[in-house]
Amino acid sequence: MSEWLSQYLKKPVAAAPWGSGGGRSLYCIIDSVRQPRALEQLYQQSDMGAVERLFQDTPFAEMNDVSPIWLQLQPGSPVAAKAIELCRENRAGVLLTSREKSETALLHARRLLRMNCKSHGDSLARFYDPAFWSALALTAPANTLFGPWASVFTPPAHIDDQSWRIWENTQEVSATPDEVRYPLQLQDNTLAAFDEVRWWYWIRAREAESANTLSDSQLPGVSDDLQLLVDHGIEEGRHLERLLPKLRQAPLRERADAMNVLSSEMPAFEKVQRLEV
Repeated sequence: MSEWLSQYLKKPVAAAPWGSGGGRSLYCIIDSVRQPRALEQLYQQSDMGAVERLFQDTPFAEMNDVSPIWLQLQPGSPVAAKAIELCRENRAGVLLTSREKSETALLHARRLLRMNCKSHGDSLARFYDPAFWSALALTAPANTLFGPWASVFTPPAHIDDQSWRIWENTQEVSATPDEVRYPLQLQDNTLAAFDEVRWWYWIRAREAESANTLSDSQLPGVSDDLQLLVDHGIEEGRHLERLLPKLRQAPLRERADAMNVLSSEMPAFEKVQRLEV
């Protein structure tokens, strides 16, 4: 089992981890690009409250029309149920809790939008993508990443799965964003961890954890094969889905026939047809 995926799979899970309370307020961040009708669906709920656009008052304000949305939730309410549903679909968001003022929790989210990478400098960071949050939580200093947040919950990948992964800030929660240094510095291994968790989400969206048709021990090999296919020009999801059942056999790198096909100049769709045989 690869290092980051192994750590990811060891995280505690629960069907509704946000229900414990403990003086924490519950919030949601929903990616409006992955869920373009999110606001419309939320406003259909009778108890809908105020909504914040995360890009507002940040260097990314000019993209406010595609900004992620932030809202506080009351566990058990219709709005909370809809927000949770929207997060689950299409890897579109995360839930989080905080004991601090709502303004403090929101400000930290806005400041996390800009992160620094040694090789690329400052850039927009979609930390609200469950796969990217998981990679950050596996590699970044907890106090800097969590700031005033107590916990973050990332959704399962498949509609049949119920287990949300729980990311707790095990260090003392910072009460003020000014105590945290921004922008957050991406670690050298964050993107490697992101690749592993992102493939986990892709695979598990098609092979549910609860179905037990693809074991955790098979995941690294399948992920490696998927990346190999992408590296050889087979990039479309529909093509990768067709080949997924074939990837539980011997690794593609060990199959001379498969590598001959992948290394050829034939178009992607023809490679897929050959590999399906």
